[in-house]
Amino acid sequence: MRLPSLAFAVATLGLIVPQVASAHTQLVSSTPTANATVAAPTKVELRFNEAVIGATARAEIAMTGMPGMANHAPMPITGFTARLGNDRKSMTLLLRRPLASGTYRVTWSAAGADTHRMGGNFSFTVR
Repeated sequence: MRLPSLAFAVATLGLIVPQVASAHTQLVSSTPTANATVAAPTKVELRFNEAVIGATARAEIAMTGMPGMANHAPMPITGFTARLGNDRKSMTLLLRRPLASGTYRVTWSAAGADTHRMGGNFSFTVR
């Protein structure tokens, strides 16, 4: 009677352990932080829970709200340089000039060792 229970426990553990070992890439922090109100930044920093594959790392910045303009369509911010950190767990978006007052959304995607591309977004406001 105990043998089938033990076999079931081992089989269940075999299903769970690979899931833990192959955790997907997640954004663990950023500067500016999500929902923050900040002075005009000259860079945006993203930090991930694991090293990312450089060729898969992408980021976009869009202005989603402009003071004095209702119903503002998202406006892509272009001309920034994206650099991966030496540990490949961080990506810095270097802006040509500080961001103007408004609301911004950063959208990112990247894959880690498991090669599954993950992504997300966060917003912040520049005063």
